[in-house]
Amino acid sequence: MVRGMAESILRWLPVLLLFFFAAVLVTACSTPMGNPEDGKRWYSMHNCFACHGPNGNDGKAPVVSSLEMSHWRFKRIIRNAGSPIMPKYPKEKISAQDVADLYAFLKAK
Repeated sequence: MVRGMAESILRWLPVLLLFFFAAVLVTACSTPMGNPEDGKRWYSMHNCFACHGPNGNDGKAPVVSSLEMSHWRFKRIIRNAGSPIMPKYPKEKISAQDVADLYAFLKAK
């Protein structure tokens, strides 16, 4: 009886592991829910408009309204744009939720 149950588990283990890893991958790659209103406040509070313009497309810095990039790429740029002009925003300055809110705001513009 125990041997039959062990064989059954071993037979289904690859399928179960595949579903588990697929769920982890989808969760890790999905865009977190953001609040555009909170993102708008963050954009204003941290003077993003000074370079990117009030609408995100009318400043001297790159256009950030109607973002066409993934959340993951946006977060990477926020953390370190690789530019001497764009400030770095580590986790201590802007939380993951704040990044999601800002992303939601800019996607909606």
